[in-house]
Amino acid sequence: MTSSERSVDTPDGPIEYDTSYLNSLRELKFVVVIGSIALAWTLIYGGWKGYSSDPEAVEITLGMPSWVFWGIAIPWCVTSMATLGFALFVLREDDDDLLEQEAQAQAEAASKEDAS
Repeated sequence: MTSSERSVDTPDGPIEYDTSYLNSLRELKFVVVIGSIALAWTLIYGGWKGYSSDPEAVEITLGMPSWVFWGIAIPWCVTSMATLGFALFVLREDDDDLLEQEAQAQAEAASKEDAS
């Protein structure tokens, strides 16, 4: 295939992703990982301790069954703290003005290529 036979949409070099896309992808990975870990812990621990214990001898922690405390309350608190830490120290705001300038520059470059 020669360069004249290539589609106009086919990039010649590596694909450059938008910073907004990369930031949202990083945030998505964080949410999926933290949520999956918390869900797995809750289901496994809750099923193991909640259904296998003797109903007459339920251990109490802070006024609730121990399996509820360790299987639901603690993962909820840990997930909330991890999310707060992510929001305060990792999460970045996208520079929308810079994104608009990049989009305008790309549009101008495309219109110049179309004109020639």
